[in-house]
Amino acid sequence: MKIGIDFDGVILDSERALKFYADYYSYFELGGKKRMRSDLTAQEKCFDWNDEEKLNFYKKYYILASETAQFITGAKEILKRLKNEGHELYIVSNRGIRNYADETKLAMKRIEELGIEFDGFAWDNANKAETCKELGIEMMIDDSPVNAKDFIGTDIRMLYFRDVKIERVFADNIKRVDSWMDIYFEANNIDYH
Repeated sequence: MKIGIDFDGVILDSERALKFYADYYSYFELGGKKRMRSDLTAQEKCFDWNDEEKLNFYKKYYILASETAQFITGAKEILKRLKNEGHELYIVSNRGIRNYADETKLAMKRIEELGIEFDGFAWDNANKAETCKELGIEMMIDDSPVNAKDFIGTDIRMLYFRDVKIERVFADNIKRVDSWMDIYFEANNIDYH
């Protein structure tokens, strides 16, 4: 099966790192500005930052968060297993869309650390559902509610790797998963629970 996999928040725990750095930046560098909401994966939308503050945050902390974030528990083991079982693995990511210096280059460096040979990479995606159709992806794994909604009504099975604070998305072809073991079971049609 051809499987599309988001990078940030699915393989790399950059979402948690960005959340920390966003709170740190807002509180210590912007004079105590507090988080207005925490149910979004785009950190800059959780604050009332102006455009300059957003840009400064990403210049200072986006690469740092990417360099220091840990891999999601189980990602390496399950990706290796899926690859060894004959599945084709494609990174399908929004990374690069903001055009921050070297963000996809850094992602490729982090992917090398995994030691997994992916079958392809599709960076800078404004619409992952369209990209997945073009690539013939049968199943996509993503953590964004915006991206999940783009898959509603498509023939592509969507595994929504959802943090409990993030919006729920319901559709016949979308299934919430909580761990890489859930992803493994879904990829291999194993009824485990």
